[in-house]
Amino acid sequence: MNAIPQGKDMKGTYENFIARCPWCGQENIFNRASDLNGFAPISHREVSCLFSDCSKPFSLSGDSINSAYEMIIFDCYELLQRKHYAYCILNLAQAFEVFFSQYLRVELLYKPFAVESDKDIDFLNELMGLLYRKTERLSFDLMKNLFLSRVLDVGQPKSLREAESIMNQFPDKPSCPSDEAISTAGVSIGVRITELLLRLKSCKVPQKRNQVVHKRAYRPTLAEVNDSLKETREILFPLARALDVHIDEVNWYMRQTG
Repeated sequence: MNAIPQGKDMKGTYENFIARCPWCGQENIFNRASDLNGFAPISHREVSCLFSDCSKPFSLSGDSINSAYEMIIFDCYELLQRKHYAYCILNLAQAFEVFFSQYLRVELLYKPFAVESDKDIDFLNELMGLLYRKTERLSFDLMKNLFLSRVLDVGQPKSLREAESIMNQFPDKPSCPSDEAISTAGVSIGVRITELLLRLKSCKVPQKRNQVVHKRAYRPTLAEVNDSLKETREILFPLARALDVHIDEVNWYMRQTG
């Protein structure tokens, strides 16, 4: 029995997994939600060519294991090639919001869960719902303010109960910490994080995004998109390293804590 061949030119994006059929040579775009019915990274998956005149089986592998915000940023390079500059700006703004959300999950849910002895998965799921409800209606600026405030709070929760108390005290409209408050916190959070938080406060991507989505439907230039992409990468990638925000999977934190 012949082995099922591998797809060619395989590439994972945030929404799709792209592969060229080894039989007919046509490019297949598999949507993760509709065609693959899942979002876990693909190490091996048997599929059939999407083109009806072929429909032969082949396998997918070598998916990206990057976090969601990283994949959204990397998707911009394909958008750049197709000159969809406005969509690049939208992607970059979304990457910031997804990063803020991931940080909150990591600090308030996954890390406390990893060190608890009973590993109450039902309570973890309950708090995931609470965090979603507390943040679902926050605009970009309010989500940014909440993120900044949480980073500056050195009293990170040591248990899910502590995390629950913190989330229940989230203000409806989080205020933005002053530059002075961020600079003063440098003693406890470190100079590098302080510099990145100050740069985040003055980031121009959200303003550019507002121009694109509002009634004027602004169309940015290639130079503007390149500047925004550079700014996003220079803020988010080092922030993720400095704040220890890795792939948002509970198992990762359980491995780190033994």
